[in-house]
Amino acid sequence: MAVGDAERDITEAAAGFGGAAAGALVTVESYPNRSIETLRRALGLTHPGAVRLVDRLVEQGWMRREPGEGRQVAVVLTAAGRRIARRLLAARMEAVGDFLTPLSYGERRQLEQLLEKLLASRSHERADLLRLCRLCERRVCVGCPVAAAVA
Repeated sequence: MAVGDAERDITEAAAGFGGAAAGALVTVESYPNRSIETLRRALGLTHPGAVRLVDRLVEQGWMRREPGEGRQVAVVLTAAGRRIARRLLAARMEAVGDFLTPLSYGERRQLEQLLEKLLASRSHERADLLRLCRLCERRVCVGCPVAAAVA
């Protein structure tokens, strides 16, 4: 809980507001041109909640809507949104890094292996990848245990 609280606090400060905004920005950066429905599932929101969130992010100038497949609307980040997403990821890394400071390199590796095992056990379908990894830095996560478990 302490790690989650610190991560939430620092990402909310970086985004300027809370809720699912941070997860939305990072998710859309990783998976551009996906539907609002895909974003909704990743964030665990209702459809109206996801639409309201996208509205707020569009108003901020961080996201825009584009035509998607069929009647769906796709969402993508603007240049400003990509900058915010990168700032969120850096803030998240800092928050998590602070918690790891007391651990030696060996202890960190051991913790990483245990966490990968736990994440893999919670990964059963592709939707889990979007939900569990909504604040992950995809470029850094080589050999994602969630992606491997749902492959």
